[in-house]
Amino acid sequence: MTDKWSQIFINSIVFTASVIIMSDGLEKIVEAKRLHFKSEGERKIAHFLDNNNIRYQYEPGVLINGQYDKPRIWYIDFKLPEYASFIEYFGLAGRPDYNEGIKAKMAAYKKMEMDVIAIYPSMFRGNWQRYIMDELDSINQRRYDSLRSKRYWSRPSQEGGPKEHNIVARPYGFQQMDLFQKGSYR
Repeated sequence: MTDKWSQIFINSIVFTASVIIMSDGLEKIVEAKRLHFKSEGERKIAHFLDNNNIRYQYEPGVLINGQYDKPRIWYIDFKLPEYASFIEYFGLAGRPDYNEGIKAKMAAYKKMEMDVIAIYPSMFRGNWQRYIMDELDSINQRRYDSLRSKRYWSRPSQEGGPKEHNIVARPYGFQQMDLFQKGSYR
């Protein structure tokens, strides 16, 4: 049975075997070779993220307040949803006109308080993987410290010690499943 339709069916199975649809609707690319990246640098970054089981979206549209606070959609190279962070690869760094664009982009990201990890071609000569992991660690530590500095955590409990919490371990996607079962998730 090797007619045209069975070949299309077989090809679609092979393709879907390399893409995992996560419960939150994001795609996890199992093999970076399946996507067509705009540069070798982006392919290297994707391969690193894949090898470390870091979920990402490639070039998602992100609403940015750019120059003169005019909203625009920019396509940042990688969105890391688990870390609420982004990776932007500046593959043409070194060109004067491109460098001006880098400055404008990074200023807009900073103004919007976005955590964007900038990667440049020269970084591939060093331990750029460690740089990404250190930046993610730093971002998460800063967020954790900010959370722990909130007034709530400094309030004593009735017994005079730190508040105790009833934390219930819930499986991933618990909230989405709860909404689905109640009929309010579409």
